[in-house]
Order: sequence, then structure tokens, then C-alpha cells
Amino acid sequence: MNGFRYEQKYLISEAGYRLLQPRLKTMLDGDENVDERGEYFIRSLYFDDAFQRGLVDKREGALLREKFRVRFYNMDDSFIRLESKQKHDTMTKKESARLTRAQVEQILAGDWWELFSTDDQLLENFYLKARTRVLRPTVLVDYMREAYVFEDVRITFDKNIRTANYDTDLFDPDLVTVPVLPSDRMIMEVKFDDALPAAVKRLLQPVEAARTAFSKYEMCRQFQ
Repeated sequence: MNGFRYEQKYLISEAGYRLLQPRLKTMLDGDENVDERGEYFIRSLYFDDAFQRGLVDKREGALLREKFRVRFYNMDDSFIRLESKQKHDTMTKKESARLTRAQVEQILAGDWWELFSTDDQLLENFYLKARTRVLRPTVLVDYMREAYVFEDVRITFDKNIRTANYDTDLFDPDLVTVPVLPSDRMIMEVKFDDALPAAVKRLLQPVEAARTAFSKYEMCRQFQ
């Protein structure tokens, strides 16, 4: 399927991470955007409609589903993206478009018109769905990410996943958040195009991790 990639998620313990991380760090390339600790901070604001279709589709295991989110990194509002994450069974596809902080603030204020007047197809699609499905900011998700790459494979560890309950103030650096997983648990994601290379399989094999359909969006919604 054009643009879709396989996505495998695992619930991994701190001990499993400690065993695996040195091997990945030695054998694979790290993400170029990390800080001195080898991580970067992600804040995402997810949107859902009046019928909570995104949440219902996830819980019912709908074969086809789509979520919209606004995301930025390390609280740097000079680079903000609108993302559409589409899922088809075990495969995912992500499309993105740049937004300015002023545009995001307009969206949060309920003023969507500027998105329709752009030439970007994703922004226009977001506008149309926002108007027809009454999309609204729903839940905010924070976490630290550590990432490694090998050819078309990307392996990430998402740590200290937190949410702000009903508060959706995307740009508040002092936002009060709560953890959604025990402190010794994190999510490992493995994404690839066609087949997982044998070399990567060997790196991952010794680690005990439970395959999961974990969704940060769904988990954080449970705290509302």
C-alpha cells in the first residue's frame, strides 16, 4: 500500500530497555534531533469529533481509522506540524503539514477558515473534516522519545508518557501532567516498509517484551 508502513508496538520494562539500548546504540544510527541525553521531548494535541469516533474506532478495532494531531518538539514553537495518522490493519501512514503558532492558536480558538484558503491538501482535508465532523481538541500527550534507524527501519522508545487530563493548552510549559504508565514501563515501536531485516531481528530477540496494541491517545483518554 502506497505510503503505508508496518508498525509493531511492545510494552517493555526498564530492565529490558537497559539490556537492549546499548546494543542498538552500538549497531544502529541515532536520531539526529536528540539532545545530549539522546532523547527529545514530544507534545501532541489530538482531535476527535462530537461522537468520539477516533476513540470508539480504536476500542472496537476498526480496520480503517484516522487521527489528527498537532505536534511539536522540545517546546519549540518555530516548528509545528499537523499530522494525519492513518491505520489500515497492521500498517500505518503519516502525512504532515507545517503550521505556524498563529495558525494553531486560530484553530484552538475555533477559527478554521485560513486552513481552507491554503494550497495544502492535508490542511484542506483537516478543515473539511473539522467542519463536517465537528472536530475539537481532545487530549494532550507528552513523552520523551529515543530513536534509532537502520535502512528503512525506525525503532523508538517512548518514555514517561503523560497527559494533562482535560487541559489542552498546547503551549503551556508549566502544564500539570500525570503519568499513564508505571515508571518502569515504556513503549517500544518498530516501524519498517516491507520486512524486518534479519540483523534487526537478532538485535531484538533476547529482550522480553509484550506485543501490544497500545495507543497513547486511547490510554490518555482514560484519564479524563
